[in-house]
Order: sequence, then structure tokens, then C-alpha cells
Amino acid sequence: MFQCQSKIIITAQDTNRKIEFNFVHSIEIESSYENLTDTCKIVIPKKLTFEGKDLFNGKNPIFQRGDSIEVQIGYVPNLTTVFTGYIKNVGSNTPTVLECEDEMYLLKQWTINYPSKVGLIERSKKGKLLKHPKVIPFNVKLDELLDYCLSDHDIEYDIIDNIDLGQFRMVNATPAAALDKLKSEYGLYSYFKNKTDASGKITRILHVGFANDASETFEAEFKMEQVVINSDTLEWQRAEDVRIQCVAISMFPDNTKSEPIVFGDPDGNQITIHKYNMTPDALKFAAQQWIKENKYTGYRGEVETFGEPIMRHGDRAKITSTKLPERDGTFLIKKVKRVYSVDAGNHQILTLGAKVG
Repeated sequence: MFQCQSKIIITAQDTNRKIEFNFVHSIEIESSYENLTDTCKIVIPKKLTFEGKDLFNGKNPIFQRGDSIEVQIGYVPNLTTVFTGYIKNVGSNTPTVLECEDEMYLLKQWTINYPSKVGLIERSKKGKLLKHPKVIPFNVKLDELLDYCLSDHDIEYDIIDNIDLGQFRMVNATPAAALDKLKSEYGLYSYFKNKTDASGKITRILHVGFANDASETFEAEFKMEQVVINSDTLEWQRAEDVRIQCVAISMFPDNTKSEPIVFGDPDGNQITIHKYNMTPDALKFAAQQWIKENKYTGYRGEVETFGEPIMRHGDRAKITSTKLPERDGTFLIKKVKRVYSVDAGNHQILTLGAKVG
């Protein structure tokens, strides 16, 4: 039987002091492109001290909010980094609970006003002088917006395409709020991911684009009778029983919206998707594709399995069965919940998305 192990590495932001420890009661990590921020909760069973000082509590703890943290989990002798980020909150009770966020934590620590300069419309389209001139932001592209938000900070990013966002405006908002607006109004998802250079060094960069970065997709097989813990309760659905309706809206460069295109079951659960600068025909096709991806015959819900192979959102899980091979299928993963504890061991819960094979 495999033996589980963990390692926590924390570095103080003020002193750069680093301490490692490997005894925790539990670790819970949630990661999804839908949530913007990955979270991690660590429960430490007792009060920890180092050289006579409290690690997290007391008047002058060694570590506190804003310190960086790395979490490694695995089976002896292997450890893999499954979370990097910052301490958001330190609980004052015993056991001590550390609430952490990934690098998105940094993008919530300052505010921006965009644009810093605006245009002024003094006349109507017909040339009539306006009594109350209109103040408007200039048009901006995605790369320009991210450069404005992040240029003063050591945060690398990549984008799916340099999309023209039209007239984009933010007042006293954090960069994280700007990314949230990109998701809600333009259908662009933002999340931090690993980037490996030629030497094998891994850095964390902000990715802004589609929900799944196909260039980074990893696929693994999970056999129902061997590694799927909840195989008896995993939900199976038939396409004809799924009642859903898609409302597709296109955002245009001048910040106007298209008329919504509705596709699917009239009595279905309604979901709205946003696209950018699409023609009516392209928008209709997008709505049809969304229905096709979500109205399928196959498994639905969550798959609970062991901690390895380590999966991340955007990866593909191939679910197979020797008893019911006709139900085999491959699914995109849209969320991963990782649970580690001294009692339950090392598990991961994969939330299945669209069926892709």
C-alpha cells in the first residue's frame, strides 16, 4: 500500500525566512478556471513553534498574511507541488487553519482606474453641440489592458489573442476585478498556470483566454473497477433526459451587445454564454456547439479517485469500465478538488465537463 506524505514550505515576505514542515491534519485545495482564484485550506493540529517563537500565532508570529506558501503532496518517495500562493488568513483558534489563495491574491492588493485619460464627445453624430459633453474611454486591446494593469508588478502573462475590447472602463477596481469583467462580458477566462522553460524551470504565469488551454492538456485513464472510489454512485445520464437552453450574446468593440440567440430546450435550465464580435450565424453555431458539448449520453458530476496521476482543470479524464465498456468516454475536467488528511489519505475529486470522446 502506498504511503502518503506532504510538505509545506512557507517564506516570510519581510525577512525571506523559509521554514518547511511535513505534519498537518488536512489539506484541501480547489482549482477551477470558473472561479478565477485557486484556494487552499491547511489545518495544523497543534501550536507550532520554531526557536522559541510561534509560527502563526502570538504577538509576533514568524509567518502571517501575505507570506508565500508552497504545498507538496505525493506518495513515498515522490512529492509534487500541487499549490503555490499566499497566506490570506491565519485562524486564531486551535487547530490553526491557514486559508490561502494562489497568485491571484496579488492581483487583489491594488486598485486601478482605466483609462487614466478619456476622450470627450462635444457634438452629436449630426454635428449638434451637446449641452452635456460625453466622457468616453478610448478603445483598448487585451494586451494593452493587461500591460497597464500589471506592468508595475513582476507578473508574466500570455493571451489567447490580442482581442479588441472596445471601450473598457474600470474605476477603483482591482486587476482581479478587471479579469472577472473579462469573463462575464467577453467570455475570457483567467487563471494562473505552470510554464516550463527549456532548462526545465517552472514559473507561474497568468493565462487569459479560453476555458481550456489545449496546448497544456494532459489525458489519463481511470478504470472504474480499480481506481474510481465512487464508481457505484457516479451519475450516468442520457442525452434525451438533459433539459438545457443556451442564451448566446456577442459583445462588440463599441461595448454594445447583440440580440440574444436562444437555442435548446424551451423548458430547460438556461445558461448564458458570452462571445466576442460574432456574426449572428457564428453566434448561433457557438450556441449549438455548447448544447452539443453539454447534452450528451455519458457520465456526469464528480469522479473521486486517488491522488495520482495528478490532474488539473483543462485535462481530460478517460473513464473506462470492464463491466460496462459501452459507457466508456473521455471528458474535460473543469474543476479539481484535492483532499489530503491523516485519516483519508490522498484523494482528488474531478468535476467532469464536456464529453470529448
